[in-house]
Amino acid sequence: MGWWKRRGRGDGGVDPALAAAVRAAYQSGAPISEAVARHAAEAGSREGMTVYGIGLGNRGAFTEAEVWLKRAIDSGDSMAAIALGTMHMDLGDFDRAEQCFGLAAGAGHPSAGPALSELARQRRAREGC
Repeated sequence: MGWWKRRGRGDGGVDPALAAAVRAAYQSGAPISEAVARHAAEAGSREGMTVYGIGLGNRGAFTEAEVWLKRAIDSGDSMAAIALGTMHMDLGDFDRAEQCFGLAAGAGHPSAGPALSELARQRRAREGC
């Protein structure tokens, strides 16, 4: 079993209503306000860290996004590894993307295989093969 599956939910002391809103955004990919995601992340919600990190990355705050996504990964969230790997891939850092996708693959995340395939496709395209 992957280390993040052994670590538990990771919601910390987050208000149950806030945790429910963040969980819904996490599971569906629906956007929530950055302020709500940040509040949940700062309160220790693993899902909040991931949602906040993704939002930061989407608006171009890559350094801060990486900090929050790494915190979520350290808290046991394999989706954060997919998100961070995708960010690195989009930025052209294929080695770091591969490391992140590898973490997610090791945990059995269903998106890891397709992410690694896309990474390989982009590497081939970059190399002109």
